[in-house]
Formats: sequence, structure tokens, C-alpha cells
Amino acid sequence: MNLRKAENHISPKYCGLTLGKVRILMQAIVIFSGGLDSSLAVRFLQEQSIECLLVNFVTQFHDRSNFAVQQATALNAPIEVYRTDNSYLKIIANPHWGYGKAVNPCIDCRIMMCRVAKEMMVKHNADFVATGEVVGQRPNSQMLHQLELIERESQLDGHLLRPLCAKHLPPTDAEKSGLINRDKLGGFSGRGRTSLINLARKLGIKTIPQPSTGCLLCEKSYAPRLRDLFRYEPNPITWDTEVLSNGRQLRLNERLKAVVARNEQQCLRLQDLFNRPNKRPSLMLVPNNFSGTTVMIIGNDLTQPENITIAKQIATALLLRFTRPDKYNLESSTVVIHYGETKSIEPVTITSVGQYEDVS
Repeated sequence: MNLRKAENHISPKYCGLTLGKVRILMQAIVIFSGGLDSSLAVRFLQEQSIECLLVNFVTQFHDRSNFAVQQATALNAPIEVYRTDNSYLKIIANPHWGYGKAVNPCIDCRIMMCRVAKEMMVKHNADFVATGEVVGQRPNSQMLHQLELIERESQLDGHLLRPLCAKHLPPTDAEKSGLINRDKLGGFSGRGRTSLINLARKLGIKTIPQPSTGCLLCEKSYAPRLRDLFRYEPNPITWDTEVLSNGRQLRLNERLKAVVARNEQQCLRLQDLFNRPNKRPSLMLVPNNFSGTTVMIIGNDLTQPENITIAKQIATALLLRFTRPDKYNLESSTVVIHYGETKSIEPVTITSVGQYEDVS
């Protein structure tokens, strides 16, 4: 699994005291979202004088790294932020353990995180990996058999500690050896938060966020967009996922799709995406002398001249379709057509857009 390390937001201090070459204090790699559960997990470990190095994951569908860094600062713990690359999209497109109710392969995603945390554990010579998971809290990834599966598939047998619900799980190697006091670990289970919130206040955690995955993959309204991408694009890239979050997604045929901005912010966003050097073959229309939307046509067929002509006609038709009639004049209104490094100004003409499927 390739993950790009983005930043070390807080420079990790040396974890643990040493006597010669012998480290005295234990070290843990903690998978950290910045939410209530992972913050409590850190506090549990710090109460036993265990040094924690936090790792926050940023994917194409979820980014709360700024909040996680703030929470890590409040916990006085170093944090590293990792950003997933295109290889992560292959996991999402073909999850070994399946989806939840949307396109959320929570188990596969969790296994990926634990595997990366294990690599960090080896790199930093840490003793174990810890998470804020609570048995029975999330039906897609935190039932007892799922927690056992994640530990096994990430090859962290005996080295994956869940401090909040440890008393419901078999003891880890660190607990068996007595290096961690199991009696001081938690016995939480289920979806209730009241006892967790009370404990957080007792342990001095001031910011208590509302429960939410914040992940687009869990949003049922987002699922049709992503399914359409995976159906027609065998090798999706991060640019594709950024396009999905901006505007109406219209499937024209198996080779072409159109994106129509809904507001000014999305217009600017589409223009920014079009100017990216790593974009797919695409064509963009922007109103020249009237107020209207921005339209982008995307498809590998746009490398052929005859297809570019067809794409211009479709884009113009969609621009007029989603622009108020009182905003343009067929005799004088023009559009700017961007393709590659070139642009041209052409008059608007009414043509049939043909059939399309709105997958947004």
C-alpha cells in the first residue's frame, strides 16, 4: 500500500527515556481522528506513562487533519498526517470485505490504516498500535468479529490495543507481560456516548466533537457518483474524485461525462480543476459576455478532433439548458471554449444535448 506522508505537523520528540541503549518508557502508534474516542484512547495511554505518536489519515473522501492537529496539540502528543494516493482508490473500487450501506468499505479501510500504523511501529521501534475503537459502536467495522478480523488481516496479532474496550477483548502482549495495567483500561461497549463524554471531561478533554464519520463514502447521495466513476473508469485518479464533489454529474455515454456547476463557487472550482496538469482529457465552456454556469466535458475520446466538435455542441447545449433564458441572447451571446492550452470564443447555438443520465 502506497501512502504519501504529507507533513509532520508537530515534530516528534524522542519518545521514552533511555539507559544506555535500553528504552524505559513504552511507545504506541495511535490511529487518531481527533474525535472523542481516539482522544480518550490517547489519554488512557498517557495515564500509564506511555508515549504516543499519533497518525491521522487523509483520504480523497475525508479530511479532518486540521482539527486532528489541534486536538493533538491539546493532548501534547506529536502527530503525523498521511494522505492516500491513487492506490487507495483501488481498495475502494474493489473491497475484499464489501461495502456498508453506501460505498463505504469500512473494514478494508481500517485494515489499510492498521497496516500503515504497523509500518510506523517498526520504523519508530514502538511497542504496539492503538485505536479508539469501541466494540459494538459501529455496525460496519466495530462488531467483535470485525475487530478480530481487522487485527488478523493487518498482521498485528497481540500488538493492537483498543484501550476503551480492552476488557471485552483478549489481552495484548503488552498486557500479558504486565507492561500495561489491564485494570486501568476501559470496558466500554455499544453506541452510547454519555459515559464516554463524562470520562472525557474528567480527563480534561475540553473539545468534544459530535459523532460523525465525516466521510463521503458513507453518504448515500454520493454513492451514485462514485459507482458511475468505477463503472466507466477502470483506473480512477484523485482528480476524478475531486470532480465528483463539484456540480451536476451527467453521464452522456460510456466514454463521455459532463459536469455542470450549480453556483459560482463550483464554477471557480471546475476552472481550477481544468487547469490542473494531471487532469483527464477535457473541454470546458465558460460564458463570455453573459452570466451563466460553467460546463466541463470529460472523456478519453476527446483526443479525436471529430469528438471535440461533438463535445462543444453538447457543452453549449448544457450551458444553455442550465442557464436562465433571460441571461443570454442567441444573436449576441458568446462562450469561451477551453481545450488543452487553447481557447476560442464562439457564438452560442441551440442544439440537442441528446439523452443523459444525472448521476449526481
